[in-house]
Amino acid sequence: MRFKVSIQEPLGLSDTFYCRSRRKFLTLEKCLDDFMEANAFERRRSACFRCPQGRRNRETFAGGVSEEEE
Repeated sequence: MRFKVSIQEPLGLSDTFYCRSRRKFLTLEKCLDDFMEANAFERRRSACFRCPQGRRNRETFAGGVSEEEE
């Protein structure tokens, strides 16, 4: 079975994307905030708690920060 790998460009906090879990457009900032809240309060029924798309967005965002931007 072949898997398709797509490399995303790093998103900025104000960039929007279509969230498949919530079925609407969100900013990356809102996605990060909702994940942090769901994770901190262990809201397991939240769409953000184990969202694979959100995980990829967080990893891409974290990897896209250069030392100059910090």
